[in-house]
Amino acid sequence: MSRAKIVRGRWTRNIKRSWEKDGIWRTDMFKSVLADPRLETAEFICEDGPRIIIAAEELRRVLPLGPDHYGGKIWGPFSIDPRSSTIDGNRVSMRIT
Repeated sequence: MSRAKIVRGRWTRNIKRSWEKDGIWRTDMFKSVLADPRLETAEFICEDGPRIIIAAEELRRVLPLGPDHYGGKIWGPFSIDPRSSTIDGNRVSMRIT
């Protein structure tokens, strides 16, 4: 099991404004977090922007389609587009607040 801070099934990631371009937010995620059985949802808190909540099963479906880095330990970087509800062009169900 990962050492990630997962509270009541939710993992939270802050995304800096500098990682945003034209409303599309770049980020990444440790593979151990995504594989953690406690993970139900991920919340991406975009600085001065939206909060994007995505179910773990959606992330597990699309992140392996993209790149990894840091010796294969991290999925990404990947782009979240809340306007089109996509991750790297793949449609996902997300909640925007």
